[in-house]
Amino acid sequence: MPQQLSIGLFGFGSVGSGIYHVLKKKPSPEIQLKTIVVKNKDKPRSIDSSQFSYAAEDILEDEDINVVLELIDDADAAFHIVKQALIQKKHVVSANKKMLAEHFEELITLAQKQNVSLLYEAAVCGSIPVIRTLEESFGYDALTALKSISNGTSNYVLTRLFQNPQPFEEIITDAQNHGFAESDPTLDIDGWDTKFKLILKNYHGFGVLHAPEDILNLGIRHVKPEDIEFAREKDLSIKLIGHSRMEDRRLETYVAPQFIPTSEAITGIDFENNAVQIDAEFAHQHLLQGKGAGSIPTASAVLSDLVSLLKGYAYPYSKVRKGIPEPESQTPEVVFDPEKLIKVYISSYAREDLEPFRFKERILCGTQKQLQYKIGKLTLDHLKEQVKHSNAEVFIAVFPD
Repeated sequence: MPQQLSIGLFGFGSVGSGIYHVLKKKPSPEIQLKTIVVKNKDKPRSIDSSQFSYAAEDILEDEDINVVLELIDDADAAFHIVKQALIQKKHVVSANKKMLAEHFEELITLAQKQNVSLLYEAAVCGSIPVIRTLEESFGYDALTALKSISNGTSNYVLTRLFQNPQPFEEIITDAQNHGFAESDPTLDIDGWDTKFKLILKNYHGFGVLHAPEDILNLGIRHVKPEDIEFAREKDLSIKLIGHSRMEDRRLETYVAPQFIPTSEAITGIDFENNAVQIDAEFAHQHLLQGKGAGSIPTASAVLSDLVSLLKGYAYPYSKVRKGIPEPESQTPEVVFDPEKLIKVYISSYAREDLEPFRFKERILCGTQKQLQYKIGKLTLDHLKEQVKHSNAEVFIAVFPD
């Protein structure tokens, strides 16, 4: 158990500068920030340039530093930093969900081999304590479902569309001006960011590890005012959801916009806020909500990980099998179920855009002003394959059970 944390910080963007200012505002004799490494020497920052270093070795090869905070945007560079830090037997706190999702098994195996902690609460839903809640509060309670709003940009856009329908591009520009969206919002509005976070939650919640390519992700890029009107008329909301549901030890999981009855609590999560709805066998339903992004809220999750390191904390991975053969009488392994039928809505202004999408069970075809839509059931694998071969600007949403 570390008695003193000597920290090397990579990155001084939104989260990196946030943790710097949090540590300055709430100093602790047990937590000391020693070195900050950044990439760009010419970028203006909120503190004097003399406080920065520019070589990764200044942290990775410093034997006095026992904790590395990896808070950069580049997933490939982040992987190199985290891997080298673990090899050097340094504890690591990261907020890079893309890097973790793409290299998860290798990194957690390395951390366990080196007997150090790899913590990443800030990678999932900003300030919301999701990972440790799944591990500590639900570690021995079987989950039946996880439903997450975990991308602030998409939730901001959808909230604005329901309040006052206007061109999608205008809302994105406004979100960028307010700091809720990246200059390239692709990872957010196409569901990639939500998918990376879902991979981490599924591992802690169900003990199942997916590769990013295993999970279907649909975004909100092609949502139209008529889709919003369709939802309103049926007293539904639309939210971009990271969805996982367990039934008979088979896990259905995907990322997609969902039509959700407005009576459900999760539909009240608006703008850049995030939420995770947890359904469990014994504890039933809980909703965690809070700031899912932003400098200081995300920094609070990083600080929480640092405090946990002082107590010698490492994730127990309560739901993960340890590779030991079990008697047949014990609980069987959870398996991914891509053959589960789901009910979907597909819309476009051009009827021909809808023709390539074939349902196993067709339910309805219709129009909403100029919009054409059809609703039916098909498997996740079938939908994933059809989306891959379609270039049409269709909007796809799911009706959850």
